[in-house]
Amino acid sequence: MKKRLRKKRRLGEFREDCFELTFEMSPALSNDDINSLTDMFIDMIESNGLQFGGGGNSLWSGIVQGPCRGSATESDRRTVLDWLNQHPDVLNAQAGPLRDAWYGWSS
Repeated sequence: MKKRLRKKRRLGEFREDCFELTFEMSPALSNDDINSLTDMFIDMIESNGLQFGGGGNSLWSGIVQGPCRGSATESDRRTVLDWLNQHPDVLNAQAGPLRDAWYGWSS
């Protein structure tokens, strides 16, 4: 396959990796505390050059990927998971393995 088609289809050297992320916020948090923790989470994601697609209120789930046409790395995965695990108001944080963001999902 020609390079142009590999890029268009995000294959080979143009593959983009992401990982699934789930976590729960403490049920003892007020709405203001949840909003504050959410803002800190978003700041951490953005400061590491990542994007998060998903959401929640007290139970969050989604995917983390690199910017634009970039990939998340194993280092990114550890950074996000470490940040969540170090925060006392975050419970049950789990990050899935890196997988192909475009073709790594089963139906």
